[in-house]
Amino acid sequence: MDHRRKNLLTSLMAEAERATGRGDWGDPSFVATAEMLLESCRATARLHDRGRRVLTRVVLRHLMNRLYLQAHVKERPQVVDAPLRAAVVVTGLPRTGTTLLHNLLSLDQRHQALRLWQALHPVPPEPEGPFSAPALMEQAKAWLEKLYELTPAFRFIHPAAAQGPEECDALFQNTFASHHFDDMFDAEEYSSWLHGAALDEQYAYYGLQLRALGGKDGDGRPAPWVLKSPSHLGHLPALLHTFPDAVIVHCHRHVLEAVPSYASLVRAVRSPHRDDLDQAVIGRQALERCAGIMEKALNVREGSPGRFVDVFYPDLVSDPLKVLEAVYEELGLPLDARLEQHVRQWVDGHPQHGQGVHNYGLEDFGLDAPQILDAFSTYLARFPAVTA
Repeated sequence: MDHRRKNLLTSLMAEAERATGRGDWGDPSFVATAEMLLESCRATARLHDRGRRVLTRVVLRHLMNRLYLQAHVKERPQVVDAPLRAAVVVTGLPRTGTTLLHNLLSLDQRHQALRLWQALHPVPPEPEGPFSAPALMEQAKAWLEKLYELTPAFRFIHPAAAQGPEECDALFQNTFASHHFDDMFDAEEYSSWLHGAALDEQYAYYGLQLRALGGKDGDGRPAPWVLKSPSHLGHLPALLHTFPDAVIVHCHRHVLEAVPSYASLVRAVRSPHRDDLDQAVIGRQALERCAGIMEKALNVREGSPGRFVDVFYPDLVSDPLKVLEAVYEELGLPLDARLEQHVRQWVDGHPQHGQGVHNYGLEDFGLDAPQILDAFSTYLARFPAVTA
């Protein structure tokens, strides 16, 4: 490991301690992962000055989150052993409709969803002051606007709101093992490690954050979460261990649409941080990552029958309520008239492409249809409805 990266991380940890007024880091196993991210970015990400500043600010923010959470757990050690329940976890390759389905599931008040303002500060809010719920929501609004200012295309690729549901990869960013970093930075060593790692320790820390944030249902029990992240698809064993009773919804979309759409997302989040993007490299990475993740997922699914519900993108877009009914049937819950009304209102108020059209094409990224179809031949044979 490059000593400059160690020195940078040490400096950022010291800055986090000064900013938070806290110094207990708890389990230090995250340090090696953070060092790997910084070193791998230095080696291959080709960041310009602004990109390097973004990277250091990102690492600093997540270091501060770890200190705040450790202080919370130290004051309330019962959080560590609190029950953790999830009703539904939505996953799938990126750009397969996971966000739409998660938004609909989050309308059900019987469940709790991770909100963006919580994801950015995964500690229960204080009654007043800079860490009260209203203050954290305002901070989340400001953070989101800065994100969209830096990455304008992301506004219609992944529209979000401070109080809206957010994917839980945001919590993995506090472990420094996040597919979001893999998208933002062309960090080759880090990417290779991330896609091959089991992430058992990281999923344990993810669960701790959810325990800290969790609310209660009407009977005083932990309210079940509805969660979503495409990154879960590559780490299903750890996910199934974390939530042994949850229904896992696997979203599917034609790979000739999903892969270039994902490549376009990578281009959008990577372009503000370097000048010399090679779109063919992004296309190759998007295809290799998606195909590798799907292969791993199919192997896990072979050994876990009955845990998954499959949702296909055309069905979800054309009749979201019907898809939701099928998911609720697996949950053994009624989709009552009031919730149906909320779903219809939400769908009417959020038309597809309402934030703008996401334009992309295979040729933009040096890809062609036979190449993609060949890479996913096993998957397409298993799920022929993807191409129906």
